[in-house]
Amino acid sequence: MNPSTVEPSPDAPLEKPKAPRSFRGWWVVSGAFISQALSAGLCFNAFGVFVVPLAKSFESTVGTISTGLTIGMVVMAVIGPMIGRAADRGYVRLVMVAGVVLLGLGLHMAALSAALWQAGLAFCLLVCVGSAMTGQIPTMTVVGNWFDRRRGIALGITVAGATVASMGAPALGEWLIAEQAWRGALQSMGTFALLVGVPAVAWLIIGRPSDVEQLPDGEESERESVAEVSPEPPPVSLRDPNVWLVSMAFAFLFASPIVISVHLPGYLTDLGIGGVGGVAAYFLALGPASILSKLIFGAVADRVDLRHALYAAIAVLGLSWVFLLFIPLDGWLWFGGALFGFGVGATGPLQGFVAAACFGRGAVGRVMGYMGLLGLPLVAASPALVGILFDFQGHYETGFYLMAATLLVSAVLFALVRIPEVEPGTSRPVRE
Repeated sequence: MNPSTVEPSPDAPLEKPKAPRSFRGWWVVSGAFISQALSAGLCFNAFGVFVVPLAKSFESTVGTISTGLTIGMVVMAVIGPMIGRAADRGYVRLVMVAGVVLLGLGLHMAALSAALWQAGLAFCLLVCVGSAMTGQIPTMTVVGNWFDRRRGIALGITVAGATVASMGAPALGEWLIAEQAWRGALQSMGTFALLVGVPAVAWLIIGRPSDVEQLPDGEESERESVAEVSPEPPPVSLRDPNVWLVSMAFAFLFASPIVISVHLPGYLTDLGIGGVGGVAAYFLALGPASILSKLIFGAVADRVDLRHALYAAIAVLGLSWVFLLFIPLDGWLWFGGALFGFGVGATGPLQGFVAAACFGRGAVGRVMGYMGLLGLPLVAASPALVGILFDFQGHYETGFYLMAATLLVSAVLFALVRIPEVEPGTSRPVRE
C-alpha cells in the first residue's frame, strides 16, 4: 500500500496552520533610512566643519582640503555601476554592511593620519567608497525590490534619511570638535558607525522578498509564486538610449540645486542680506520642507502619471529660482528656503521610481550606478561654471539664469524618456 494514501488517524493531533509572517518590507525601509543617514551624515554633511581644523592642523588651505570632496565624488561615481551590479545580483546586504565597515574604519584611519595625503586617501578610498556602498544605489535597489504599489512612499521615507542627517550632522560635528578636537571627533563618528550602523543594517536589510518567502508590498497571491516575482536581473546596457536620456535628465535636474547650495551664501551677501542669520533662515526652512516633499511626492508618484510628478517637481524648483531672482528676499528667506527644499525633496524618491518604472525592479542598482557616472561631469562642473562667471562679471545673475534654464532642458529630456505602460493599480511595467 502506498503510504501517501493512508488516511491519518482521527486521534492524531492536527497540524496547526502556519501563521502568516508579518511583512518585512517596512523594516527594510527603516534599515535603508538609517543607511542613507550614515552615508550622507558621516561623509558629506559633516565635511564642512572639518575643513578649517584640517587646514590649520596640516598647514594647508581651505581650497586644498575642499578638493578632497570633489575627488571623493569622482571615486563614488566610478564605482557606482559596480555597486549597482552587485546589488541587482542579490548581494545588497553584503554590500551595505561592508560599506558601513569601510565608512567607520575610514574615519578612524583619517583621525590617525600624520600627513594630509594620508587623510585624503582615507577619506577618498575608504569613507567615500563606504558612503557609496551605503547610499542611494543600494538603498533604492533594496527598497525597490520590496515594493511595487507603494514604491513611491517607501522610497520617500528612505531618502528622508539623508535629509535628517543633513539637519543634525554639522551641529554634531562642531560639538564633537569643540569637545574632542578634530581627531577625536572623527574617531567618535567612526565608532558610532561600527557599533550602531553595522548591526542595524545587518539585521534590518533583506535583499528580496523571496529571501524570506514573501511578495512585494506584502501581497498574498495564489497565481504568483515567489520565484515568479524574483526573476533574473533584466539586461541594462549603455547602448540603450533610454539609459542616457534618464541619466542626463536627472543630471540637468540636480545641477540646479547643487549650485544653490554652493553659491547661495555669496549671492545673499551681494544683496546685503547675507551672514549667518540670512543663510541660516534659508537652510533651516529647507530641511523640514524637503522631508515633507519626499513623503508627499513619494505617495503621489504611486497614484499619478509619472511624467506629471516629474514635471511638478521641476515646476517647484523653477518657482524657487523665480523667487530667488525676482522677489525681494529680505524678510522672506524662510519662504524661499522652504520652496527650494520642497522642490529638491521631490527629486529624491522620483529618481529610484523612474529607474524601476523604465527598466524593471531588478535593474534599479545598475541604472542608478549609470546615472551617477554619466551625470557626474555636468553635476560637478555646474558650481565651478557659476563661480567662473562670477569672477568675470562680478555678479551671480548670469550663472543663476543659466542654472534655471537647465530645468527646461531636464523637462525636455524627460518628455523623450520611454516610460513603459504599467499594470493597473501598480507601478510595475507590463513587460516585467
